Amino acid sequence: MENVPQDVTASDLAMRKQRLGAALNVVGWVLIGFDCLIAVWIWVGLRSGSDFWLYWVVIEGVLGLALIWLGARRRAEGARSFDQAARR
Repeated sequence: MENVPQDVTASDLAMRKQRLGAALNVVGWVLIGFDCLIAVWIWVGLRSGSDFWLYWVVIEGVLGLALIWLGARRRAEGARSFDQAARR
């Protein structure tokens, strides 16, 4: 387990996991939103012979989706941990 002070309870750790998951979710959706704005330049780049914007949007989109998936997973782990801590 992590090095945490003794006064931190299991429910506090569960809440931290949920907050981390929510933050990762927000960052992932922000990346997806910026991808929508940048996607306008894909056609311009391809017409001029550059694949930069295409690769940028694809890589940023994959990162955004990965963060959304990881955030949802962390939030679910936090909720599960919180439920277990509440039962004790």
